[in-house]
Amino acid sequence: MGTSSGNERPIDAARPAVPPTVRGAACDLYAPGHQMHYRHQGNAVRSPSRAVSNAFVDDSLVILVLDDGIEFRWRHHDPDRLRRMLEAVPTKRVAYPEQHALRVGPYWFNCARESDDWQDCRAIPQ
Repeated sequence: MGTSSGNERPIDAARPAVPPTVRGAACDLYAPGHQMHYRHQGNAVRSPSRAVSNAFVDDSLVILVLDDGIEFRWRHHDPDRLRRMLEAVPTKRVAYPEQHALRVGPYWFNCARESDDWQDCRAIPQ
């Protein structure tokens, strides 16, 4: 007799990975340009940062203008939320280029760089 509660699953290294999905308006992707994972956020906060003097959102395209005039052109899957946060917190914007992360006040955004293989989750058939 085992002591298993019946809720435990055996660990199977050969189990196929389940691809992330988009359910309705909610996205559970952690790829660049989608949700921010806590490990990604931790890596970002420990990486070099750059002050963002201005930011523009045009659909999924995010244009960040740094304090020295350099521009980053990134993508994000939830432009409406990002736009609302940029309007709500017009200061305290920081980019973490090595981690393609953007912090707007206390809010974090995982962005995709132009070189990333990014797919707009709003375009994934449901």
